[in-house]
Amino acid sequence: MRGMREAVIIGNPASGRVSMRRLKLCAEILERGGVRAEIWPTERPEHATELATLAGARLVVAAGGDGTINEVINGLHRDARLGILPLGTANVLARELGIPLSLERACHRILEGETVRIDLGVARNASGVERRFACMAGIGFDASVVLEVTPGIKRRLRRTAFALMAFKVFLTSEIPPFEVSCGGERRRARFAIVANGRNYGGDFWSAERASLTNGRLEVVLVERVRRLLRPDILATILSKRPLSRRMPAVSVPRVEAAPLGGASVPVQLDGEAWGHLPMSFRVEPSALPVLR
Repeated sequence: MRGMREAVIIGNPASGRVSMRRLKLCAEILERGGVRAEIWPTERPEHATELATLAGARLVVAAGGDGTINEVINGLHRDARLGILPLGTANVLARELGIPLSLERACHRILEGETVRIDLGVARNASGVERRFACMAGIGFDASVVLEVTPGIKRRLRRTAFALMAFKVFLTSEIPPFEVSCGGERRRARFAIVANGRNYGGDFWSAERASLTNGRLEVVLVERVRRLLRPDILATILSKRPLSRRMPAVSVPRVEAAPLGGASVPVQLDGEAWGHLPMSFRVEPSALPVLR
């Protein structure tokens, strides 16, 4: 990490595994490694985006989960580099990059690791507002699950919260269909993953051919959600083999999705709810320099 002597650590000390004690420990490790680190705690949703914008071209360490990283990358200066302190629930991007989940080892990786450039996905809503995502966009079923997982439930149950809420949505909610246009085809689905990387929900795989560096998005389509409970498909998921081996999947640079019949279809980006269809998704190649 030559030439990098200032860093900003952004995280919510009142959230989950993130605490002021952990943030201070990270700052101390970085300073022992020759990096002057400031702690900028967040106080409200989207505050991490504001703080990342103010950090300018310094190293910005996102301390938290994929939601915190998502906020940070949406405010990051184009000359800044991202460091990751994985203190979230699933830590999908950290796992994808091979970053240790141990706080001290992750800090040393920030000090000693290499900088790589990864692709980012970009979602664009009907109003023309765009938002970046690092790992995936989810349309339909899983976005409905995300809406059910309140911060309190997530804090108490951690990863179990998503499994429990998934069953609740499956049993009690109407899951409307939508249309996905990609690769010159139109398909109906009730659940779609627009993947920038292979991992989903932690160390599960959704998309076998997805890569953070190939300049494409892999779209995995689930026409009927009940198929996910079929024994062979459930075994694939639980054994952490790619869902794309069992479901239709296509690798493309751009995707468009629209509701059918006036239904309201939610979207999530990196595990955080972000609006409803219609929406388009594209890849921004080599957009993010990140330490791993």
